[in-house]
Amino acid sequence: MDAITFVDMSLNRFFLLGLIIVSLMGAGCNGSKTNLPESEAIPVTIKIARFEKDFFAVDTAQIDAQLTKLALRYPVFFPSFLNAIIGINPADPQAAEAIKAFLKSYRPVYNSAQIKVEKALPEMANQLKKALQWLHYLVPAYQPDSPFVITTFIGPMDAYESFSIGDYGDVRTDNGVGVALQFHLGADDPVYESGLSSGMLYHYQVRRFTPETMVVNAMKNIVEDLFPYTAAGKPLVEEMVEKGKRLYLLQKVLPDEDDSLLIGYTGTQLKGCKENEALIWQFFVKNDLLFSIDPSLNKSYIKDGPKTPELGDYSPGNIGLFTGWQIVKTYMDQNEEVSISEMMSMPATKIFQASGYKPR
Repeated sequence: MDAITFVDMSLNRFFLLGLIIVSLMGAGCNGSKTNLPESEAIPVTIKIARFEKDFFAVDTAQIDAQLTKLALRYPVFFPSFLNAIIGINPADPQAAEAIKAFLKSYRPVYNSAQIKVEKALPEMANQLKKALQWLHYLVPAYQPDSPFVITTFIGPMDAYESFSIGDYGDVRTDNGVGVALQFHLGADDPVYESGLSSGMLYHYQVRRFTPETMVVNAMKNIVEDLFPYTAAGKPLVEEMVEKGKRLYLLQKVLPDEDDSLLIGYTGTQLKGCKENEALIWQFFVKNDLLFSIDPSLNKSYIKDGPKTPELGDYSPGNIGLFTGWQIVKTYMDQNEEVSISEMMSMPATKIFQASGYKPR
């Protein structure tokens, strides 16, 4: 069932659509404010490696020697950066010229990053330390890298990928996380104008391009690495719950962050979803979507995007993430004896069935 057929079906079947469109508006809400007991906080050492500073300091008149020095300083990250992030094969005879072109093209982004992100990094380090301590407390099997290194870099504007809890361009590294500074300059930064006008970037993405999302994306990467997500062949409701499990964990390790920042919606969208939780659920139930295994149909509800077309212009994309999150919260509220580790390893079907989720 494609999206056009879905939209054009009878109004009787989609009587919920108008109600949801009208009321998906409002303001955001905060996660619960809690502190990890000091006696439970494991030691975590955070280091910041400013790879982008060293990379953009390369003297292109002596590029071969300079790149050799860079490779010695970043023996694991540098080759991965070249191959996986900017797509340059170091063995290619034209590699040096390609690197020169990248440095020239992205110099304005680098200059902006030094102004916009510089002040945010120490606070990010403090927040990340607390989040990693929370993660170990809640999932004892997790041991943070020691030291845990935040590696900052600048990559292409199109290096934006899909993960279980939304899309972002930051990465997991061998000893910590990599922060793609080109995606954290502030939504009003002029460097995004050409990407928006060309269609490379979208407004729903750029509004998340703030320093505040650095720690959120870092923890998404850690959760993704700790609990790899595969959706192949799962019914829609199981995919929603699997995503909801990871968002529930993210909220627990970042208890002081706004829920809207964690889920990637605007405050208006999240408030609207909470106010219309029952209507959204009825939409899935009445249209027989919960057990759909059709990827082309399911992606409308579990993929990031500017909106969920079937629910109107004011709805967020990835609406299934919200519903899966609510199912998991319902289950965990009813089963306080279940640990986070147990919940994360529990089949999505069991969580869904045991939750008895039926919002009113």
